[in-house]
Amino acid sequence: MHFLLIPCLWLLASLAATAAPRTCRVLFLGAPADAPRSLQIFDGTSAQHVELPRMNFSPVYELSSGDITLLLLEKVPEKPEDIPADSPIASIREGITDFYLLISTDPGNKTLPVSIQIIDANSTNFRKGQLLWFNLTPNRVGGKLGSEKLALEPNSKKITDAPAKGSEDYPVDIYYQFPGKEDIWPLCETKWLHNPAARIVMFVLPEAGSRVPRIMSFTDFREEKEKR
Repeated sequence: MHFLLIPCLWLLASLAATAAPRTCRVLFLGAPADAPRSLQIFDGTSAQHVELPRMNFSPVYELSSGDITLLLLEKVPEKPEDIPADSPIASIREGITDFYLLISTDPGNKTLPVSIQIIDANSTNFRKGQLLWFNLTPNRVGGKLGSEKLALEPNSKKITDAPAKGSEDYPVDIYYQFPGKEDIWPLCETKWLHNPAARIVMFVLPEAGSRVPRIMSFTDFREEKEKR
């Protein structure tokens, strides 16, 4: 029995040592001009400086594994009890090994006027070539993306499969409908370039001073050394 146990323990230790780290990328969507450009993120074990980009994803950051609680801080306190009670916080379950940390403005938080949201980006759920859509408007949004159909309910999210096979242009025809209305209004009619090596995160957002929504696209391409 002891001879069988030793190889098993060695195998478990080997798997633990080679396990892929938990990773995340950060995005500050709709940040005001005076918002911070970087902050500290604390995962219960250690803190690290993270960038808060507006128009693209941050570099890839590695975090602790297991069930953790993330805190966003202006600076790292000397003692845990010095962490402000209303610091932006989010819980992450063990099964989420790759995610996006979406930061939004929260004027009600006087300590740090932002909130954070975890978006599961595990490769088993969100694969290369796919598009992850977030409709943050009260409008229905739909249309065609190359070979795929798009149908988004108000304030919803959805993954659409790769709209083309290789690195090629594909036609895009997107429309929207106001709440309770049957009329269809054009939103985007163009061509986009498909990148089969990247995952694309799409946001349909309200546009200040306009009834016409806005589409924003963010590309998540990982170098070979960053693969999960």
